[in-house]
Amino acid sequence: MKKQIILDVACPVCQKSLMNEEVKINGLPSVELNIRSEENKKGTVYLCAAYECFEHQKDMAVEQGEIVGFCCPSCHSELLTRETCRICDAPMVNLGLKSGGFVKICSRFGCFNHYLSMSDLEAEYHRSHVQ
Repeated sequence: MKKQIILDVACPVCQKSLMNEEVKINGLPSVELNIRSEENKKGTVYLCAAYECFEHQKDMAVEQGEIVGFCCPSCHSELLTRETCRICDAPMVNLGLKSGGFVKICSRFGCFNHYLSMSDLEAEYHRSHVQ
């Protein structure tokens, strides 16, 4: 069975955890973020914490191809960056890894571009201990 990396993410601005122990996806705590549509509708999205898993739950409709704003639920800081997606040119969203490093995801609904940069991959494997 392929090893999975389970992400433990925090806001890159306030450093507070973005993990929600109560809303689970695939039996794992989810990553909770506030979202804002292009029409300025606001809601919450819960992302699967397993890297390469694209399952999520959200409490509002988002159109395919729409660019979504992402904010920290604690400090309300905007998490979109100036960096753009290499596939669709939308802004990337920056999430900090508690163990050091970051994960970036595309802000366009339906684009699955993302990447991960870890300070210590071996430590992350041991921390997540999911096989």
